[in-house]
Amino acid sequence: MQKYQSKILQNAIRLPAINWNLSFFGGHYQHVNAGWHVGIEQHLAFEVIQILSGQERVNLHRKSYLLTAGDILIIPPNLAHDITCVEEMDYFNFHFDLDDASFIRLLIENGLIYYPNATQQNMALQPSLHALNQLVDPAMDYSFESKLLIQRYLTDFLLALIHQTNTHSSAYNLNQLSYASSIASEVKEQLELQIHVYLTEGIDPREVGRLTIEQIISTLQISPSYGFELFKSVYGESPRAYLSKLKLQKAQQLLLMPKLSIGEISTALGYQEASHFSRQFKRWCGQTPMQYRQTAKKHSQEQAK
Repeated sequence: MQKYQSKILQNAIRLPAINWNLSFFGGHYQHVNAGWHVGIEQHLAFEVIQILSGQERVNLHRKSYLLTAGDILIIPPNLAHDITCVEEMDYFNFHFDLDDASFIRLLIENGLIYYPNATQQNMALQPSLHALNQLVDPAMDYSFESKLLIQRYLTDFLLALIHQTNTHSSAYNLNQLSYASSIASEVKEQLELQIHVYLTEGIDPREVGRLTIEQIISTLQISPSYGFELFKSVYGESPRAYLSKLKLQKAQQLLLMPKLSIGEISTALGYQEASHFSRQFKRWCGQTPMQYRQTAKKHSQEQAK
C-alpha cells in the first residue's frame, strides 16, 4: 500500500479501504427425525453444518462423512452434496460468502472440510458458532442490533478460519488435508459401526477383529507412519488420542442407557476386559463407569423435579 500523496498526510500510516460484501443467509436451527433427507444440491457460497445432537451423513465429492454431536462440516462452493439424517438430530446451519477472491481461494485451497468434535480446530470455531446459534429466535423477530451481532459473530468465525488456513497454507497441500480429514472421518465411522453391529446383531468385535487405525490409514494407500504424522500435524493429536476421545464420548452416551451393562458397553467399545474399560474410564473422568451412571441418574431426577 502506498502512502497518501497529500502533504498534510505524508506521515500518516494507512489502514486499508474496505468495500466488500459479506453475505450471511440460510441460517437456521432445526430438529429432524431419522430419514430426513436433502437431495443433491450445490451452492455458490460456503455452507456450514454443526451437529448439536444425533447423527447425519453427508455425501460430498466422492467422500462420505458421518457427523455426530459437536462435529462441524464446511462445504466449499459448487461442490454437489446430499444429506441424510441417520439418527434423530438437532443441527445448526448457515451459508456465507465474501467477495474477496484471495480469501475464497485461501479457504478452498488450504481449509479443512471436516472438523471433528473436540479437536483443536473444532474448538476454535465453537465459540462463534455457539454465539450465532444463541441468536436464533423462535419468533423469528430480529432487530437491527441482532443483525449487527450476526455480522460480528460471523466475522469472529471467519477470523478463526483464516487463522487455521494461514497455518495450513505454509505446511500442507489439499491432498494432505484431505487425508487427515478422511482418517478422522473413517475412525469415527468404524467405531460407530462396531458399536451398532454389537448392540443390534450381537457380533463381538473381539472375535471379528477390533478397530485398527493402521488398517484405516492403509486403505488411503499411504503408510501408517505417514498417516499418524500427518494427522497429528493437522489436528494436534495422534489418531489414537482422537479415538480415545471418541470412546469416552460414546461411553458416556451408552452409560445413560440403563439396560446396558458395564460389560456390554466395554465389549461394544472393543475392550478385552470390563476391568480395563473401568480403569480407563476413571482416568478420563475421575469416576468409575458405575459412579458416572449413578451421578447422571441423580442429576436427571433432580432436573425432573
